Amino acid sequence: MDIKKIREKFPIFKGGDGGKRLVYLDSAATSQRADMVIDSVHDFYSRGNASVHRGVYELSERATGLYEQARHKVAKFINAADPSEIVFTSGTTESINFVADAWAREHFKEGDEIVVTQAEHHANLLPWQRVAQRTGAKLRFIEVDQETFFLKDPPKDLINKNTKLVSLIHISNVLGNVWEEGLLESVIKRAHEVGARVLLDCAQSIAHKKIDVQALGVDFLACSAHKMCGPTGVGALYIKKDLHDAVEPYQVGGSMVHDAEYETANWQPAPMKFEAGTPAIAQVIGFGAAVDFFNEHVDFVELHNHEAKLCAQLVDGLNSIGGITILGNQCDMKMCGHLAAFVVDGIHAHDVSAMLGMRGVGVRAGHHCVQPLAKLIGVEASTRASLYMYNESEDIEVLVRELRDLIKTFKEA
Repeated sequence: MDIKKIREKFPIFKGGDGGKRLVYLDSAATSQRADMVIDSVHDFYSRGNASVHRGVYELSERATGLYEQARHKVAKFINAADPSEIVFTSGTTESINFVADAWAREHFKEGDEIVVTQAEHHANLLPWQRVAQRTGAKLRFIEVDQETFFLKDPPKDLINKNTKLVSLIHISNVLGNVWEEGLLESVIKRAHEVGARVLLDCAQSIAHKKIDVQALGVDFLACSAHKMCGPTGVGALYIKKDLHDAVEPYQVGGSMVHDAEYETANWQPAPMKFEAGTPAIAQVIGFGAAVDFFNEHVDFVELHNHEAKLCAQLVDGLNSIGGITILGNQCDMKMCGHLAAFVVDGIHAHDVSAMLGMRGVGVRAGHHCVQPLAKLIGVEASTRASLYMYNESEDIEVLVRELRDLIKTFKEA
């Protein structure tokens, strides 16, 4: 991978504001878009706009072809066994809510158990809280080791005959990697041994590592396109084929009906069963273009090495300033990280982010939608710098220099 050539494929980095370099370090929230993704969306709206699946005229058939090609691309990208296992949603949050409302609430009862981790994003916690409240099921947690910031190997009885679902974050949006080698695979295996289903939240991982749903052995997987250079407002839900009949439609309406009467209706087979109404056609096509971009330009091994090198520079740079606490396992971050969340002594994270923003550096601040985790580790808010394929060493140099200067200025004031 030639990082300079990769960066040139992202129009937002060309020219900048008055020639000033854009230092964008918030890709964990949303990535920038490659030119071929932008072009695919523009091309659809300007030359190919039509609804899908309904029309038998050329424009509609072409749109349907592009839409379904995107489904095949995403299926192949995560090694799904069949394209019908890919359902397009608005993103990871809707995908998880889909499983919670259309499957879990239909099948769970009092005494059933749902296992999640203490590191979950709200999107993979709040839906299960609601399922538990409405069905009488119980939430149980794989704990975070507050010294190593890895997840603890759960006690054998945590996943048991009452466990119906194990829903896990793949990579934390605050701590980065939270799984020691082999533990994720062990937890998935234990879940299946007791007959539980497994959902994997890949919002943070899909953009940084190769995902193979068959090798992982998961039953559901959720991801978003906008974190992997695709459009906002679209994502994918992988539903293993043997669960298609067990999962109810999340929404009902047009397109997904096989036959309707005034009193009853039945559904099309998956994936149509799960995609009611006119879908986000342009966004889905853009999602397919993002997969094309990865296939043509990204080597995941080289991406891992590039990000880890930058993350090591970031960790060392933050530590060189003093008065900064980094959240996460620093040794692991330097070997395989792509983000670092940190707290500056005496300065609120929002102030740090705002002041860096005025200096042309884009970072994130807040609890990052993991309030329970933040409370667990005793942090009200943190600042997060996250890295991606288009970042260079110079971005880290600018961040560290500006951060050092603003801390000095703040203390003097």
